[in-house]
Amino acid sequence: MMDSAALSQAWQGYEFLASGDGQRLERWGNRVILRPESNALWPWKDLVSLPSWEGLYSGDRATGGDWKWRSPLPDPCVVRFRQLSFLIKPTRSKHLGLFPEQSSNWDWITRVVRDTQEREAPVRILNLFGYTGGATLTAAAAGASVTHVDSARAMVNWCSENARLSGLGGTSIRYIVEDAVTFLQREIRRGNRYDGIIMDPPSFGRGKRGELWKLSEHLPFLIDTAQEALTENPLFLLLNTYSDSVGDLTALITKRLQRLGGSCELIELGLTGALDGNWLPCGMAYRWSGGD
Repeated sequence: MMDSAALSQAWQGYEFLASGDGQRLERWGNRVILRPESNALWPWKDLVSLPSWEGLYSGDRATGGDWKWRSPLPDPCVVRFRQLSFLIKPTRSKHLGLFPEQSSNWDWITRVVRDTQEREAPVRILNLFGYTGGATLTAAAAGASVTHVDSARAMVNWCSENARLSGLGGTSIRYIVEDAVTFLQREIRRGNRYDGIIMDPPSFGRGKRGELWKLSEHLPFLIDTAQEALTENPLFLLLNTYSDSVGDLTALITKRLQRLGGSCELIELGLTGALDGNWLPCGMAYRWSGGD
């Protein structure tokens, strides 16, 4: 696995600077932005000179706060990871349209897909809760045929724009605005199967038609349903979790993923501050790989 320093060098226009006192300091484009971060439980490191923020999300939660700007982001603001380009803009929450800690997963997806280049047909990948498409673009750039699913049309449109910026507008990406579980069940009834499935479910949320999603209650059913949508000889299933309470489900998740054989590894995602050296945990990735 590539270390965090090497991953950070793969970015252009993004840098994780430091964290502490429930906040994270980053550089997006050429702007320094300070946002809430519940996992930053330590104080700011003494004797470390930190730049002042130019953008600030006030409030201690993901939603319900406000953005304040001393110097707004340029319009457009585009950051790059390897050959991929992403449009960055403030949302109604504390987020800016991208989760850089996922870049470790993106490199893993690239390796898995490229190892199948001898196949006659493209690898079929399903990305559920696809957001603005980091994993979708990664798989498409590696040569896969990708179905991108998110219940929010704005996120699906954002993914399409990122694909265009990355020179992937003409590649095989299918965009679906739908509740993830509803779409999975429909695909199973249609007999459509996928070689790999990526799932990045939120802790709480609502689907396209107001369907209530609660990770602690619905995750086991999601995993079981996703496995039904895999081909007979699947390549992988990747599940990301961010909830603080998901630790209680770790054994359950691993057991379910291992039912298909193959191997399953648990990876802690995170970022290392360029200025303070602190490691910020940003969730867990469960990577199941099929065996030959």
